[in-house]
Amino acid sequence: MNIRKSLKGKLIALHKWNQKRWLIVSLIMSTASIWFSLILTFCGQDLNLISVSGNKRTLTWPGSILTFIVILFSLVVVLAQRCYEYEELNNNKDKMGLQVLQTISTSTNEICDCKYATLLEQIYGIKNNKIKVPQIVSKPKEQLKQIIKCLNESLCKTLSYGDYKINSNEMYVCLHYNFPEESKEWYLAESVYAERSISTTELLNDNSTFKQILDFRQDLIFWNSKEDAKKHNKYIEDEEDQFDENHNLKGSIACYKIQIIFHSTTYINAIISFATYSKRFVNKKNKNAINTVKYNIKENILSVFKKRINIELCLLYLMKLNQIEQKGEIKKTNLSVAK
Repeated sequence: MNIRKSLKGKLIALHKWNQKRWLIVSLIMSTASIWFSLILTFCGQDLNLISVSGNKRTLTWPGSILTFIVILFSLVVVLAQRCYEYEELNNNKDKMGLQVLQTISTSTNEICDCKYATLLEQIYGIKNNKIKVPQIVSKPKEQLKQIIKCLNESLCKTLSYGDYKINSNEMYVCLHYNFPEESKEWYLAESVYAERSISTTELLNDNSTFKQILDFRQDLIFWNSKEDAKKHNKYIEDEEDQFDENHNLKGSIACYKIQIIFHSTTYINAIISFATYSKRFVNKKNKNAINTVKYNIKENILSVFKKRINIELCLLYLMKLNQIEQKGEIKKTNLSVAK
């Protein structure tokens, strides 16, 4: 398979070389096309390419070698062209497939944005006593569980390259959220993976990465080295942490902040935390490589999953408001805002 791939690569390279030197190749190919019809027929004997014995004409050794070279050259040029055309055709199919996927992704995102906007309007209406709280029949907790699972798999796929691989059981992803308009209590979304025993006190400790992202203006904190984070007082060890022979922390930690705000009111805060315990996100001490991975994770993964997470968080909040309304304790926003 490797030999075939290598040969294909060389043929494609030859065709590209031919394209750059099209005049020379065209002249050689023209010579090849008239080799039998003109050169051998009319000049073969004079050039000692053909020997004539009676009515029999045979190729001499120089004639045989040159004829073989002409045939081989023509064959290789044609094969290189066909190979290049075949690869280009497949690449065009791949590009078309990619364009279709991009179109589908854009359309799906637009649908999510519309649904999210509708839910925000509902929440705003409820908080301003305009509409009643609807009964939520979907299962946002279950949806979040599956979203977290898919997020885990996507992160692992992105962080695996070459021989370096991070498996889903080596990555821990969790989602904490709260409804600041109702209480300061933080909730942990259900997960298909085993939960880590982290208390709310530890979570909100001034030196925890979680607390840092809450107080951080940007929406992503990314530490490729937990040891570095700890040295900067941005990480607190947990019982799952592992250490190397120098007793330095292994693994990486990152937190991504989501805030659902409407008309200057923060209805939901959420933090996605993802961490590794034996491997780092990037297996290199290269700042450019780390920044590239950080950018790709934020722009191509987290920002995409955020759209679906926002919808489920809004539905969870509506469920919470429904429960509060049943108790007659729902907090209404100042009605003057709605006027």
